Amino acid sequence: MNRLFLFIFAAAVMLTAVPAAYAQEAQEPDVDKIIENQLNTLTRTFNLDEVQVFFVDSILQYNYHAMVDEIGQTRKTGASNPETFQAISDKWMDATDVAFERIFTDEQWSKYMKSIYGKEKKRRDKRMSDRKPDSSEKK
Repeated sequence: MNRLFLFIFAAAVMLTAVPAAYAQEAQEPDVDKIIENQLNTLTRTFNLDEVQVFFVDSILQYNYHAMVDEIGQTRKTGASNPETFQAISDKWMDATDVAFERIFTDEQWSKYMKSIYGKEKKRRDKRMSDRKPDSSEKK
């Protein structure tokens, strides 16, 4: 009887642990897939040449992985404030935009700024400026 109880208990634990593991895995973003999709979209939308595709891929690879790493490190410290994570994301997305502006032609950058990417950049710029302390206030 003890063995039967132990077996049922172990089976119940396994049945609840497996879906929880899959759910946790499903929550983690596949950064490489996101980068690939983003690169394909940017290439098509802005008609990037081969050199630009190389640079955009490099920028996305570095910045997205660095952002995910920084968010992970911040999460490990116990931070849970969404504004903290938004600030990290804004910092890395701003760095991405700065790099894109350097490698895009004027026409491509103008199109970028008129697209959803530009609209997000403007919202991000506003959030970032709102976060910066007023330089006229002295502490």
